[in-house]
Amino acid sequence: MNRVQLTFIAIFLAIAIPVGILLSRSFSQLQLGAQYAYQEHAYLVLRMLNDRIHNDLATEEKRSYSDYRFIRTVPVLGGEEVTISPLAELPIRSAYQGIVGYFQLFADGSVQTPVLPDGFLENISMKDRAERERVRDTLKVIIKRLDIRVSPLPEPVRAPDSSNSILDKIYRQDLSLDKRNGSFQSRIEESSQKETFVFDVESSRIQKLSNADESSESMQNVMVVKIDPFQAHFNRDFIIFYRNVTRGTERFIQGYVVRLKDYFESIVRKENIFAPQEQELLLEFSSKTLPLVLFGTRSDNSEMIFKAPLQFPLNDMYLNVFLSQKGTAPGENMVLVLGILMFAILGGGLFALYRLMRTQLQLASKRQDFISAVSHELKTPLTAIRMYAEMLQNSWCASEEKKQKYYSLIASETERLSRLIQNVLNLSKLDRNRWAVQIRKGNPKTVLDAFVAAYGKNIENNGFDLTVSCDTCNLEIPMDKDAIMQILMNLVDNSIKFAKNARYKMIELRLAVQDDDVYFAVRDYGPGIPPNEMTKVFEEFYRVEDEMTRTTKGTGIGLSMVKKLCSLTNMRIEMENANPGLRTKIHFSSIGL
Repeated sequence: MNRVQLTFIAIFLAIAIPVGILLSRSFSQLQLGAQYAYQEHAYLVLRMLNDRIHNDLATEEKRSYSDYRFIRTVPVLGGEEVTISPLAELPIRSAYQGIVGYFQLFADGSVQTPVLPDGFLENISMKDRAERERVRDTLKVIIKRLDIRVSPLPEPVRAPDSSNSILDKIYRQDLSLDKRNGSFQSRIEESSQKETFVFDVESSRIQKLSNADESSESMQNVMVVKIDPFQAHFNRDFIIFYRNVTRGTERFIQGYVVRLKDYFESIVRKENIFAPQEQELLLEFSSKTLPLVLFGTRSDNSEMIFKAPLQFPLNDMYLNVFLSQKGTAPGENMVLVLGILMFAILGGGLFALYRLMRTQLQLASKRQDFISAVSHELKTPLTAIRMYAEMLQNSWCASEEKKQKYYSLIASETERLSRLIQNVLNLSKLDRNRWAVQIRKGNPKTVLDAFVAAYGKNIENNGFDLTVSCDTCNLEIPMDKDAIMQILMNLVDNSIKFAKNARYKMIELRLAVQDDDVYFAVRDYGPGIPPNEMTKVFEEFYRVEDEMTRTTKGTGIGLSMVKKLCSLTNMRIEMENANPGLRTKIHFSSIGL
C-alpha cells in the first residue's frame, strides 16, 4: 500500500471516527427518548384503566344494599312501594362485559342472588327458574374457589341523628375516593320498617305472613345499615368485587362476579387505548407471580417497558406493558439515512479525490516517460544526421554510391524527425481542441492512393512488403482527408515498430465496402496486443512495454491521437488480434453513406 493510499485512509478515519461517535450518540438519545415516551404513555394507560375501574365501582357504591334482593322497597309520594330489584332481570344486564351475577353471602355460607327469589318468596312460579338456579350455583362455586367468607362482626353501629329524613341521609353519603389507600369510604343507610320487613321476608327470618302483619308489634323499627367500600379477590378466570354490609347485629357480604378477561377487554376498548400508532404496545395483567391475561401477541423480541400495580381494590394485580418488538424510534431512520449518506459522501468524495490524484500522478509519470521517450526519439535521428553530415563534410566517403546512401539516410531520418514533431504538435492541437476539422465529400479510394504514394517508399525502406486491396467504391463520403492520412500513418508506423521481428514482414492495407459499412483496414503479422491491454493502448503515453526495458521505438501518443481523431471526425476505430498479427479497422460514419 503506497503512501497516497495511507494518507487518504488516515484522512477518512480522522473524519469518520468523530462523525460515527456523534451519530451513535444521537442514535442512543433517540432510542432513550422513545423509551421514555413509551413509558409515559404506559403510565397514561394505567391512569385510564384505574379511572375506568374507579367509575365502575362508583356506580356500584351508590347502589343500595336492598338492591341485592329479589324485591325491595322504594320511596314514593305518600309512602313506600314494594317492587322487584333492577338486578333481578334475566339475562343479567350490566355495564360490565363478562358479568356472571350479583350475590349476597351470609355468615352460614349460604349464597343468594337477586335473580332468584329466596326465603318466603322461593315458591314464586318462574318459567326460567332452572336458569336462575344455574346462575346461583355458578356463583357458589366461584365464591368457594376464591375463598370469600364473612368476617366477624365489628363494633355495633350507632344510629345516626333522626332529625333529617331517611332519603337525605341515604343520598347525602360522600362517595369520594380515600386519598390514602385509593378506596371509597364507608357509608350508612337507614332501613325503614317496611324495608326491614321485606328484607326479613326474603331472608327466611319470617316464615309466614300471618306471623308478620306490618301493623303488628313484630314489625321492627328503623335499622342502621353500614356499607363498607368494595374489595376484590381474583384468580386467572374471575374477579369478585364485594363489600361487607352490617345490618344491626348481622353481617353479610354483597358483590358481583365478572370474568376477568372479558372485563378487562371491555375496559381497554372503552378507553380507546390502542390508537393506530400504538399497535406495537402489548398490555398484560398479572398477579405478583403469574400472568393472567394478555392483549396482543408476545414474541421473543418483546420488551417490557413498564410494570405497576393497579389501584385499590385491585392493587394485587399488575399492569405490564410490552413493546411487541423493538421498533425504531421516531427519527432513527433519518439519523441512519443521514449517517449512510454522510459516510457515502465522505468515502465517495475521498475515493474520487484519490482516483483523481492517482490519475494525475500516473499522467505525470507517463508524461515524464513521454519526455524521456521524445528525448530518445529526437536524439537518435539527430545523432544519425550529424554523423552522416560530418562524414560527408570531411569527405570520408570513398565512393559516390556511399554519398548517395548517406544522403538518403539523412533524408529518411529527417522525415522521421518531422513526423515525430508533427505528432507532438497534432496531439497538442487535439488536447486544446484546436484541430481544424475540414470535412469534405470525397471518395475514400483517393485517400488510399494518396497515402500509398506518399508513404509506400518508407514502408519498403523499413524492410516490409506493402499489400494494397480495394473494393469497388463509387461513394462520396464526408471526411477529413488530413485526419485520415494522419491516422493511417500512425497505424502503419505502429505495425513497422512492433512487427519488425515478425516472420512475415508484410503490411496489408484495404478499403472494404460491405453494404452500408465502409472502412480502412491495416494489418500486420507481428505479436498483436494482449487482450487485457486492448483498451489501455488508447490512453495518452501508454505503452505495452515497460519504459525501462522496452526494445521498440515510439512515444506512446500514436494510438491516443488516432482515437481522438476518429472521435473528432465521427469515425469509429476497431482493433482485433488477427492471429498472427493485429488488424485495425477505421469505419466511416454511416450518417454520410
